[in-house]
Amino acid sequence: MYRYFLFVLSVFIFTTSCNNPNNNTEKNIHQDKKIVETFWQNAPAFNADSCYYFVNYQVQLGPRNPGSKAHQLCVEWIKNFFEKNNVKTELQKFSGITFDKKQWTGINIIAKYKPELKNRILLCTHYDTRPFADRDSEKNKSHPILGANDGGSGVAVLMSILQAIHQKPLQNTGIDFVFFDLEDYGNAGGESETWCLGSQYWAKNIPLTSIKPQEGILLDMVGDTNAVFPKEGLSIRFHPVLVHNIWSIAQKAGYSNYFIDQSVNEITDDHLFINTLANIPCIDIVHYYPQKSDFFEHHHKISDDIKNISKTTLKAVGQTLLYYLYQQDEKHNAP
Repeated sequence: MYRYFLFVLSVFIFTTSCNNPNNNTEKNIHQDKKIVETFWQNAPAFNADSCYYFVNYQVQLGPRNPGSKAHQLCVEWIKNFFEKNNVKTELQKFSGITFDKKQWTGINIIAKYKPELKNRILLCTHYDTRPFADRDSEKNKSHPILGANDGGSGVAVLMSILQAIHQKPLQNTGIDFVFFDLEDYGNAGGESETWCLGSQYWAKNIPLTSIKPQEGILLDMVGDTNAVFPKEGLSIRFHPVLVHNIWSIAQKAGYSNYFIDQSVNEITDDHLFINTLANIPCIDIVHYYPQKSDFFEHHHKISDDIKNISKTTLKAVGQTLLYYLYQQDEKHNAP
C-alpha cells in the first residue's frame, strides 16, 4: 500500500465536497432520536482478545506474500472460518502481472452475510503481505514482511465482526466481506495501478445479477499501538457523509485519540478502485500520521510484527464499525 498524492489539498477537497448541492451532508447525517439511542444498546461487544488471536495466527503462518505456502494456508483459513459460521464463501481467482513483470494467480475471498438482503454494506481489507521490506535497512530489503498490521489487522477485525454479529444477528443489513489479494505488490513511487490488483479485478467483475453494496468501508493497518486514523482525502471526496458518521460514532464512543479530526491528502488504496471502477462510495480507515505525511513506523519493514499490535486499537476500530452496522440496521427498520 503506497500513498499517492494529488496536487489538490484534501482540505480543498473536503470544502468543495461539502459545498456540493448534491451532497446535503447535514440532511443525510441527521438521525431519528430513537435510532441514535437504540443502536448503542443493540450492538454486541467487540472481542479484542479473539481479534488479537486472529492477527497472531496469521503472523505464525509467516509472510503471506503471493506464491508462498503461508499465503495458501491463509486463504484456506479465512474461507473455512466463514463457512464454519454459515456464510457462503467464494474464491475469485484472477491473473495478475506485477510491476516486475511476474505473473501470479491472485485469489480474492468473498463472503456474503445474508446475501438475499438489498441493504448491503461492503467491508473489505487485503490479506496479502509485501514480498520485500523495501523501507527497511539494506540487509533486510529483500525479505518479505510478516504484516501483522499491514494485512493481518484488517483481516482479524473483519473476522471478529462476523463473530460479534452472530451473537446478535443483523436483521435488515447484509454484509459483503471481501479480502483482496495482490494489494501490496506495487511499485513504490510508481503508478497507482501497480497496486491493489485484487480490488481492481473485483471492481471490474461484479456480477450483474448480484446485489451491489450501497457503500463500503476499507480497513488497512488498523492494529498498531500508536495508531491514528485521519479523514483520508479520497474518502472525503467520494463519501463525506460516511466519513462524518463513522468519525462521530468513534468520538462519541471514546475513541477520539484514534479517529482524529484531521484531514490528509488522497492515498492510493483499494478504495480508489472500488470508488472509480465499481462505483461504490467507499471510505478508508487507515493509519497515517498527518504531521509526518507517512504511515505507521513499521510500514514495509520486517518489524511489522505481533509485538506492535494493540488490543485497544483493534477494539476501537471493531467496536466503531459494529456501532455503525447496528445504527444502519435500526435505520432500515424504522417506519
